[in-house]
Amino acid sequence: MKSLSPFFWLIILLSACGDGAEYFPKTTFDSPFPKRNRDLTAVLGEKLVIKSGTDTLVLTISSFKNYNLITNSSHGDTLFKGTVCKFRGLYYFSQPFNDTSFFIYAVKLTNNLVYGLNSAWEQTMLIERAIENGQHQKIVRYRSADVIRLYPDKRELKNLFSAIIDSIAPDTLLNFQETAPVLADTSKAVTPIDPDDFEFLSKAYPNPTSDFITIELQQKAKITYQVTNLNGKTVLQGQFTGTKNKIDLSGQPEGIFYLTLIDAANNQKETTTIIKTK
Repeated sequence: MKSLSPFFWLIILLSACGDGAEYFPKTTFDSPFPKRNRDLTAVLGEKLVIKSGTDTLVLTISSFKNYNLITNSSHGDTLFKGTVCKFRGLYYFSQPFNDTSFFIYAVKLTNNLVYGLNSAWEQTMLIERAIENGQHQKIVRYRSADVIRLYPDKRELKNLFSAIIDSIAPDTLLNFQETAPVLADTSKAVTPIDPDDFEFLSKAYPNPTSDFITIELQQKAKITYQVTNLNGKTVLQGQFTGTKNKIDLSGQPEGIFYLTLIDAANNQKETTTIIKTK
């Protein structure tokens, strides 16, 4: 029977290869995923019904400032207590093993499908296998025959979990409700930017715009920018000097442009779309 486990490594001993040996995962992280805790009820609601194989699971979700709680609605058992963060399209669930060790696994939501919520054990084993095969050595803090201690670098974990999550069969959200699009005044529209999907960018508004667009950064940094058209030609470029900056698009024709922010020191780029009107 496939079902959510209350992080089995906290309370359950598993037999290895049927020889009766007790086994715990040897791979942990030295801290939780380094992003703010999100309100999971705003993402999944307070009640979640999942079709997992032939089983139907009813889960209750409660969100607090510093953690999220998932319980089995049928018998009240705690299935997860920890932080949930989002970064570049994936949700990262972090739960403490003890005061200095954490387990992290990823979850992806696509319409009425959820990937990874029911595969914490599988993901832990896939992480362990990848590290032992010499991959993602950048995040290895310490490694021995019995212990693998990892550092949760955001970008490296994005690469690691993107490969893992695509190999996992999804479960179905039976109570999924797609929200209808809301029509807005385009003169005051703000690009739907989720700061947790970006390193630098926080807001871009108004978008569309006929002249100036304001770009807000998450924090003050030495960031250069390029505005390119659909043909890839750079039409504007410069450097931001603070957390709140303006770009003058009044001299550009109407159409779609790409704004790319560049952190040369860390060799990082991120891009969003902006729209110029008459």
